[in-house]
Parts: sequence; C-alpha cells; structure tokens
Amino acid sequence: MNGNRQRLLGLGVCLVLVACDRGGAETNTPSIPEGAQEQAAVVQGAVTQHGLYRLVRSGGLVDSSVTSTGKAVSKPVIQLVKRTDRIPLIKGAQMYFQYRLWYLPEQPAHVPLRRVLKHPPMRLPDGSVATGSDFMIRRKVSAGQVIAYAGYGFDEDYELVEGDWTFEIWHEDRKLVSKTFTTYRPEAQEAAALAAGLKPTPFPDQPWSRFRWPSVETGVVTYPDRGPSAAR
Repeated sequence: MNGNRQRLLGLGVCLVLVACDRGGAETNTPSIPEGAQEQAAVVQGAVTQHGLYRLVRSGGLVDSSVTSTGKAVSKPVIQLVKRTDRIPLIKGAQMYFQYRLWYLPEQPAHVPLRRVLKHPPMRLPDGSVATGSDFMIRRKVSAGQVIAYAGYGFDEDYELVEGDWTFEIWHEDRKLVSKTFTTYRPEAQEAAALAAGLKPTPFPDQPWSRFRWPSVETGVVTYPDRGPSAAR
C-alpha cells in the first residue's frame, strides 16, 4: 500500500461483530506502565489507538443475535486510514479502536468482558428502532493483559445515522474503557475520494490461511486532504 512496509497482527476472535458490531484484536504485549504498581490489585484499562479504517477483506456477512442489526462480518482484515474521532457516513467505512486492559490474573486464559455500544436511533428494515447493543465477549489474557480491537462498520444505508457512537468495555461491574466517535455526512468531494479507497481488495501475492484471520494490517492509507469545507 503506497510502498509502505506492512505487518499483519492477529485478532483475538473469529468474528468481529459489524454492521453490525465488531471487536477483538491482539498485538504485541507492551509493558505495564511505570509508577502504577501500587494499583496492581485493580484491573485498569485504556484506549491505545482509534480512527477510520477500511475493510481489506472479510469472510462475508453472517447472522448474529447480539448486534444492533442482527448481522456480523466474519474473518475481517482491516487497515487504518486516518486517526480521527470523526467518521464520515460512507458505506464501507469502519470505525475501530484498540484497547488495553492490565493487572488481570493469568488464569483463566480468557477473560469474560461486557461490550456495550450506544448509537443514535437507527430504523431497521423490519421497522424496529435500534439504539445500540450489549453482549458478553471473551478475550485472551497474555502477561496479565488483554490487547484487543472493537468497532463498527457501515454496510447498509439505514446504518448511516449521524451523531455520537459510544463504545464501552466492562470487566465484572467496572467500566474500564469508553470511546466515542462522532459520525457526520461528508461533502461530496470527500465522499468520492474516500469511497474508492474504502473498497475491499485481495492479497494476490500472499496465500490465504485461516491462521491469519481475522487480522489488522498496520500502516496508514493516504488520501487527499478533505479541504476546509469538510472539516466540521
């Protein structure tokens, strides 16, 4: 991609719930922050990355009983387009964030977490109105930490609702992570520039293996500046 050297990082789940809702990736484990040892008995959490992503490839839509729309995207591979809190309402756009939890016990190997999404009212094809989702997930613990992704991808016209989308990650009865994105309707010029680059593309030069799914491709996709009229 634009000559940049790429690196694939494995995610921690077989479904990333999209279009649905999405969540769960793992990367190399960083060290626990200095000066925080006195809090070792209390599980902590933080957002470490966030932004607009593109879906490079996926295993397609599947039914899901826990997402806002009743659909999920399986086996996704995503790539960062831009680090931002503002997400243009374009079909194919993905808003994701990486979160980190630490001071978790080594056992069990997977920790149960509650994943919450609150979004503006969305009228579904059956006439019902969705305002979010709330379900349990399991994430792998490594060196007392969890490093994972959560997010949402826009696949249908009825999902393109403007406003604040807030994600929360809970451990037991404590909210450890919260991240809010604000969606907006882009100017025509920005929408056209982004739409072409957000289309999924294959990896013709790399063999595809289930062991590489799902994954996150690092490196930022470059797009022309939106211009002052789109920055609102």
